[in-house]
Amino acid sequence: MGENKQIKEIDAFTKKYVKEIKTETPSLDFTSNLMKSIQQLDAVKSVTVYKPLISKKAWLVVFAAIVAILFIPFNSSEKALFTLPEMNFSFFEKLNFSGMFQSVSVSNTTFVVALVFGLLLTIQIVYLKGFFEKRLN
Repeated sequence: MGENKQIKEIDAFTKKYVKEIKTETPSLDFTSNLMKSIQQLDAVKSVTVYKPLISKKAWLVVFAAIVAILFIPFNSSEKALFTLPEMNFSFFEKLNFSGMFQSVSVSNTTFVVALVFGLLLTIQIVYLKGFFEKRLN
């Protein structure tokens, strides 16, 4: 009961002061000012262009410099600072892969399911790529 009385008093108090508050009206050019500020925000957003910290050309120069330091001798009488070791790949001749997959059999259903899954995955990747490109622009 006491809570009901308090709620009614608070309600009457708020109604009294809400009636006393004057209503504000926006200025005559409020809409045009708002639209101008929105256009300025859009202009600022479109100006921002993201560039990588190190460009592709710079990476190419860095790579070329590393290759030059490692493989080009400084004097004609010197050898290069780094020489690749000679590798012997004759052990590949001893390995026999010819009969490795002869006993493996895949059912037609499994093959079709894998094919459809791969196709749908490819379509989804293409669709998502386009979706996110549109979202960035």
